Amino acid sequence: MKKLSVILAIMLAFSGLIAQATKLGYVNTDRILFDSNEMAEITRLFQLDRQKWTGQIQTLDNEIQQMERDFDVRKLTLSESSKRELQEQITSKKEEAGRLLQQYFGDNGLAEQRYRELVDPLSQKIHEIITGIAEDEKYTMILDVSMGVVLYAVPSIDITEQVLQELNKDTIRPSDFDHDFGFPETKDPFEKDPFGDDFKSDMDFKF
Repeated sequence: MKKLSVILAIMLAFSGLIAQATKLGYVNTDRILFDSNEMAEITRLFQLDRQKWTGQIQTLDNEIQQMERDFDVRKLTLSESSKRELQEQITSKKEEAGRLLQQYFGDNGLAEQRYRELVDPLSQKIHEIITGIAEDEKYTMILDVSMGVVLYAVPSIDITEQVLQELNKDTIRPSDFDHDFGFPETKDPFEKDPFGDDFKSDMDFKF
């Protein structure tokens, strides 16, 4: 329904431009992000942070498991008060792990904040590059095929490569960047996105 509304809005915009000279173009922002040297570096940095946070939670989980094993071994020889004390300690440690998990990976947690902190400047930079190309080359409208709005377009009006060259001209791709970090392979811009809306919502880039 959302995509249909976007398509209808574009059709209305086109109807107002029929009497004017128009120059249309499109970009594939999925491909721009995937092939961006800066996004590769962002992904590398974010994965390092995730590993650090996950390691802290895993350490707590290991402590909890060890405490539970120790309790199982000793519980037959402990008094009721000692049992309660140890169980309270285990419960407290579990609550600590839960708070840490929420702090790092919950809604608006450190992971989300860090991701936004890294991605937002790149998102703005891509937007400015697209706007600059549009203004310099007198485009009337540039569409994003990765949003599922463009049903057909000739390759000659694709400015994706132009945007990528401008974006990557002053940067170097990290040598240890791993494509298995979760980005889809570059695909035909008119092919259905195999990741669907869930992947889009995770990325949630604003151009």
